Amino acid sequence: MNHKNGITSDEILAKKFRADVKGYDAEEVDTFLDRVIETLVRFETFAKNEVPQLEKAGTQLDKLAKRNQELEIELAILKDKFDGLSANDTLGVNQNNLELHKRIGQLEKALYQLGQDPTKIK
Repeated sequence: MNHKNGITSDEILAKKFRADVKGYDAEEVDTFLDRVIETLVRFETFAKNEVPQLEKAGTQLDKLAKRNQELEIELAILKDKFDGLSANDTLGVNQNNLELHKRIGQLEKALYQLGQDPTKIK
């Protein structure tokens, strides 16, 4: 794994210390460094396996946040557009549409009686 100004588990494993009369117990240092290596290996494995997935999830989150913002704008526009309408207004529109459909049906029937096919009229 590439660490910027960091150290890898392989570097820790390969590190050799000089023996010194006043130095630390070599076995104790080795035992501690083994624990450090195990921890660093787990971290490297996690970073290798999980970081790309986290980055992908972050990209998806950004896309969803953008889409959410677009939908909020669209909702605000629709709310503004329909703000003045009441239930009675929509009922009136539906009744008007029904009346128009009935009228169109009557006109089509009259055309058929005259020998004209209304679906062929351009």
